[in-house]
Amino acid sequence: MKKIAMLNCLKSNEVCTGAACMKAFYERKKFFARYEGEEVEVSAFFRCNGCGKNPEEDAGMTEKLDRLVQEGITVVHTGVCTKKKDGTECGTITKLVEMIRQRGISVVRGTH
Repeated sequence: MKKIAMLNCLKSNEVCTGAACMKAFYERKKFFARYEGEEVEVSAFFRCNGCGKNPEEDAGMTEKLDRLVQEGITVVHTGVCTKKKDGTECGTITKLVEMIRQRGISVVRGTH
């Protein structure tokens, strides 16, 4: 069984329940359509550690990413909330994506 995780923006916590991401996953819509007919589970749903923090120097983030490896996560999807209003990706998320890939985990930029 394939195990995936979803990465969301910490600030989105103020308004986000995660419902749209989960609905898209279970209905295999949008960026989750690629899993149609596959046995896949969401094994982690995590957030960045906030704007202005360098994830490369954040022990808590390193712990989170190492845990993804321990759990056998093969793909991380970044939520739509990881993009700024102008459509560009948050710099913190860009760094996190690189750190995730360095651990051998694929990244898909998108959820719903």
